[in-house]
Amino acid sequence: MYRLGIDIGGTFTDLVLVNAVTGDQLLGKVLTTPDNPSLGALDGVKRLLEDAGIEAGDLRHVIHGTTLVINALIEQKGARTGLLTTRGFRDILEMRRGKRFDIDDLFIEVPSPLVPRSRVGEIAERMDHSGRAIEPLDDVHARAAVEAMVAHGVEAIAVSFLHAYRNGAHEERVREMIREVAPDVAVSLSSEVSPDVREYERTSTTVANAYTQPIMRRYLDRMAAELARTGYNHDLYLMLSDAGLTTVDTATAFPIRLMESGPAGGAVTARYYSELLGRPNLVAFDMGGTTAKIMFVADGEIITADELETARRYRFKRGSGIPIRIPVVEMLEIGSGGGGIAALNEMGLLKVGPHSAGAQPGPACYGRGGELPTVTDANLLLGYLNPDYFLGGRMKLDAASAQASMEPLCASSGLSPERVAWGIHEIVTEDMAQAAQLHLLERGVDPRKFALLAFGGAGPLHACGLARKLGISEVIIPYAAGVASAFGFLAAPLSITLMQGHPTALKGADTAAINALLARLEEKGRRFLKDAGVADDEIRLRRFASLRYRGQSSELKITLSNDALDAATMDDLTTAFSDEFERVYGRANRRVGVEALNWQVQVSGPKPQLATAQAVARATNPSVGERMAYFAAAGCRLPTSAIPRSILKPGIELRGPLLIEEDESTTVIPPDTTLTVDEYFNLIIKLDPKQH
Repeated sequence: MYRLGIDIGGTFTDLVLVNAVTGDQLLGKVLTTPDNPSLGALDGVKRLLEDAGIEAGDLRHVIHGTTLVINALIEQKGARTGLLTTRGFRDILEMRRGKRFDIDDLFIEVPSPLVPRSRVGEIAERMDHSGRAIEPLDDVHARAAVEAMVAHGVEAIAVSFLHAYRNGAHEERVREMIREVAPDVAVSLSSEVSPDVREYERTSTTVANAYTQPIMRRYLDRMAAELARTGYNHDLYLMLSDAGLTTVDTATAFPIRLMESGPAGGAVTARYYSELLGRPNLVAFDMGGTTAKIMFVADGEIITADELETARRYRFKRGSGIPIRIPVVEMLEIGSGGGGIAALNEMGLLKVGPHSAGAQPGPACYGRGGELPTVTDANLLLGYLNPDYFLGGRMKLDAASAQASMEPLCASSGLSPERVAWGIHEIVTEDMAQAAQLHLLERGVDPRKFALLAFGGAGPLHACGLARKLGISEVIIPYAAGVASAFGFLAAPLSITLMQGHPTALKGADTAAINALLARLEEKGRRFLKDAGVADDEIRLRRFASLRYRGQSSELKITLSNDALDAATMDDLTTAFSDEFERVYGRANRRVGVEALNWQVQVSGPKPQLATAQAVARATNPSVGERMAYFAAAGCRLPTSAIPRSILKPGIELRGPLLIEEDESTTVIPPDTTLTVDEYFNLIIKLDPKQH
């Protein structure tokens, strides 16, 4: 039985084909085709099947992750969308959170709303905070608003009424009207997309879902049809942002849940290796062609969050983007991948990103028309990349073009191309380290107690430098690191996380009502998994509550037991929250009351059983060679062995400097480090603590 993972990124599309019985893996990496991402992906699928000598009909599962949703939001290239909201709330997208995220910036910028004010309609209706209708829905007024919205020529309509998270009856009635008036228009209801207490965030998420529904529906229909034409005759599954899998129907209804599907695959890979290697605490570093991501696994579990921001106008400034309330892997993402463009800032200092050369035209060394210097160009000039063995020799890199791209920076700075290239490499690594330190320390995580798992096409190039800056002494480069996120798709279970806003103080809470709420969420999740073919006795439950001290504006997610809640449980939950608050922030005020905002149930199927991967030598691997590579500790280039990864056997031990080459990535191992290969063919790199 074969299973195939397809991860479409901003620069490359990664593919992993696994024989689920033997564990044999066949890997693929092709340039992404931005205008129609399915073209590059399907071309890669055909090549991989030919290399494996199998037919598409031999595939049992195809699992897919895509950047289509997040790209549509960032580039604002989604469907023409309208919003219907409660009378008096027409300006909710314009007003945002009602506060400035930077009070000192007089020229502050925020993203333009996905729906302009001219396409926001108001409807006479009103629910109170308990879900009681205090103003009945005016059917005549509502139908007129629907007809006016359709007259705008919209492809999708978002419906977000006040307090609909407690009672979605009015939203459901309006959906019926939309289907009567314009059955082809996509509809998103806030009570289904994000039943959350926060009005602006709920509306923002619902609008983003509607905005991407038509393009995702067209894309998935086309992808499924093309796979069927190749002979694949099973369901297509999609990777969710919280590291679970879902069906095409759910992905089409709630595309916003796929925003971070690619990086979520990397988080699943990190969890897989956490279990396999017996390392419960891992910092996962995923660096591709467009972005770099930091995630972590703590006590063997992926850390998740309930909100992320996209389309930020200012890097690292919370509040400067569009908030999206969905279950998502907790991650930090910066726009500094291999295609990150280097330039001088207004002070004449070198900077890297956030703009990327992407797949078209790509870095200058790709020879596809790019002229600006990128991280990949810098790594080539430093001797880290083999120009004749990029993508296993299928793509040649042009060192002369890379050097030419550096010349304007050299002229402005007075530095040699080599020093400029090192500056680019060092700056992007330092940017990631600073961002990672802030991200981890904000969550009470000491990176020195973690190992670093690095993957992605560019991750192994920067892993040791990043680890050193974070004080981490062990780096793990997994087998097939360059396509690790696609592998993660194959290790993820079918899963769905359901959330319900239900603000309540823990002390004196109506536990019967909360138990009933959790039971409804559980039943809905079980029904989803049973419909997808998961047996009832294979279903796993996890429950959470988002808690805060009374009056605070942010919450911490606390795990609940699966037993019925009672007064004693609420006391235990209060204590658990204060303990976690103290761990994260250093102190807790246990005299203040604790309240819950949201309750969640995650319903999952069994994790796929994957046989241990076997490394297979490929004819494309070059022989062991040597080239001069630059290392800052030495202050010069050093003779460095370039070794094909496929010839490294378990138990071998080597000292740096080394370059370990494989088709999809290259690992840079600096001097004063030790490399061993474990029984699973992973590279285990030990850094000299004196060099930290």
